[in-house]
Amino acid sequence: MTRAETGPTTDVAALLADGRVALLEAVAQVDDLLRPGGARVLHLRLADGFTLDVLPDRGLDLGPAWWRGVPVAWRSPHRADPGPGAGWEERFLGGLLATCGPENIGPPTDGAGQHGSHHLTPATEVRWWREVTPTGVDVHVRGTVGYSTLYGTRLVVEREIVAGTGRARVEVRDEVRNDGDEPVGVPLLYHVNLGAPLLAPGSRLLLDGDPVTTTREPLPPGREPLTMPDPATGAPAVVAEHRGLPVAGGRSRAVLPGPGARVVVEWSGDTLPRLCTWAWPARGAWVLGVEPTNAPLFGPDRDEPHHGAPLLAPGQTWRTGVAVEVVAGPDDGPTD
Repeated sequence: MTRAETGPTTDVAALLADGRVALLEAVAQVDDLLRPGGARVLHLRLADGFTLDVLPDRGLDLGPAWWRGVPVAWRSPHRADPGPGAGWEERFLGGLLATCGPENIGPPTDGAGQHGSHHLTPATEVRWWREVTPTGVDVHVRGTVGYSTLYGTRLVVEREIVAGTGRARVEVRDEVRNDGDEPVGVPLLYHVNLGAPLLAPGSRLLLDGDPVTTTREPLPPGREPLTMPDPATGAPAVVAEHRGLPVAGGRSRAVLPGPGARVVVEWSGDTLPRLCTWAWPARGAWVLGVEPTNAPLFGPDRDEPHHGAPLLAPGQTWRTGVAVEVVAGPDDGPTD
């Protein structure tokens, strides 16, 4: 895919500097919307960047995302959220990011449902603003997501989302704080969901280093955990964990080469030392989940105290998060 095919680069800094643009919203539009049914959505449209939904009613997770008219995020087959009373999977609409935790990831445990509560909990104190930078305009969204029990746990996630003009990149920056009186195990998993057309048959997720891979179930014949086969009716999902990814400057990454562009997922490797993947190539359910996490999703490690999750001490704060970027260019694998 050439630059002529994808459109010109917009020099937002130059537009602002010489007065061709009067208002910041001309290049960084934010629409604060209510969808049918009352769900609040912050719809971002960024010049030469992402078009992206931020979802305050779903823990400030990320919904549909588009890059130069091309969808990036996977959308589930569900037409609507059936609401409280249905299971996590039945309420999962896809989108670029669904955060799992902070009380559980993976299958239900005693007292905690599948994948925890974050993705289905409304954020409070939500606000957004624009910020002029040397290269253009950034949009910031901040809010607070809490998980608590009446007589015990008090966990708070202070989330900031940053996306800007001139670059199709969105960063999710979390500060996770224990406001309770006791240490608590806090599993976190960032469920990044990539779909067609950037995810194509034969696409292989590229990982730095030489990680050790295990799968939750035996591999179906002809399948590999990191490669998407052709769509097939009833094809099963493959869930895998990849341990031992290198951490450079506190960050780890995975790269998905695609037709004319690559998707780079980057995360805080020092606080999220595990990577899980979810490859489901069934017809009508074409998805690759890239899932950095701090706790085991399956296997014997889940039999450890707190199901293998690290402890967060009273008053302690973790800083962690994930970023997703689309980079135009040849399919040449990982890049800096």
